[in-house]
Amino acid sequence: MFQQLTRSMVVYRTGLWSVIRTMTTLDKSRVPELVEEELEEQFVRGRGPGGQAVNKTSNCVVLKHVPTGTVVKCHLSRLLHVNRDVARRMLRDKLDVIVNGEMSVSAQEKKMQEKNSKERKRRFLKRQQMKKEFLKEKQDLDFRT
Repeated sequence: MFQQLTRSMVVYRTGLWSVIRTMTTLDKSRVPELVEEELEEQFVRGRGPGGQAVNKTSNCVVLKHVPTGTVVKCHLSRLLHVNRDVARRMLRDKLDVIVNGEMSVSAQEKKMQEKNSKERKRRFLKRQQMKKEFLKEKQDLDFRT
């Protein structure tokens, strides 16, 4: 189906056509590592739907990165260990945006989505133009006969 050329280029062979697509990857090497000594973690009581089970347990995680003062609060689940993991991921993503700015993973993903959206729109407009030309040629042929 396809032949590997280089790490970033792949050729897809279907019938007579060969399409070369560049595979873009996210640069995750700049994502900051979380050091446990720089974190303050608190467990507070959650709020929201769930009634007495949620209101009585302290399973909401408030995580603070001391050097930057960045605070993240997570209460997506009733389980404490799940909330701790999610809070750390959220804090890592937030620090990535603060430290790396336009080179952060979320900014890279956004650029890739915009690029893909532009490409889809270009292809759609090209297809529409081809359809219009085809219908015009068809009308011209019908008119001649």
